[in-house]
Formats: sequence, structure tokens, C-alpha cells
Amino acid sequence: MLADRLDVAERLERRARSMRVRRGVTVPPPRVTIVDDASSTATVVEVRAHDRPGLLWRVGQALGSCGLQVRAAQVDTLGAEAVDVFYVVDGEGRPLTDPAALSAVRTQVLAALQ
Repeated sequence: MLADRLDVAERLERRARSMRVRRGVTVPPPRVTIVDDASSTATVVEVRAHDRPGLLWRVGQALGSCGLQVRAAQVDTLGAEAVDVFYVVDGEGRPLTDPAALSAVRTQVLAALQ
């Protein structure tokens, strides 16, 4: 993967297609919340979504595309739902404060979960 010889997105899509979908089971829509007062040294992004192959990879790609670095993460699965919390900083190691940037992060992560 690091040598760019592995198409991770394609492999994850192939694996997701091979999984069975249980009919009649409703899946709640994903939610991305910026938790404003959780940390003074990082921006806290909480992601709740139906757990599936590659979920963390998709979220990590979305955060990286926003120019963010993950300082720490708490990753949990409660039944079929993933509840993941990411402590992220910008390229200079600071938490995000600009409302437009925070909105863009939320939008980008949500798009990755669709």
C-alpha cells in the first residue's frame, strides 16, 4: 500500500460487495459531530456509523484530505454500530477553530461514509 501497488479502495469495495445484507434491518444514517469542548489541544471528531469493512480507512482518508493529522483515536464497536472518536490537528499541530473548516471536515467525513 505504501509503495502504491495496492488499490485499497478497490479491495475494500470488493469485500463490502461480498458481504450479505440482512433484509428488514434498518441502518441508521451516519453522524459526524465536532465536539467543541472536549479538548484544548485537538479538534475532536466523533463518528457514528454502521460498521463495515474499511470504515476506519475511509474516515482516515477523509481527515487526511482535509489536511488533518490524527493525534489519537478511540475506536469502539457497539453491536453493528461503530462509535469512533478522533483527536485531530492541522498541519501546524493546532486544533481547528474556523467554523468553515470545521464544517468542511464534517461534510468530507460524511461524504466518505455514504
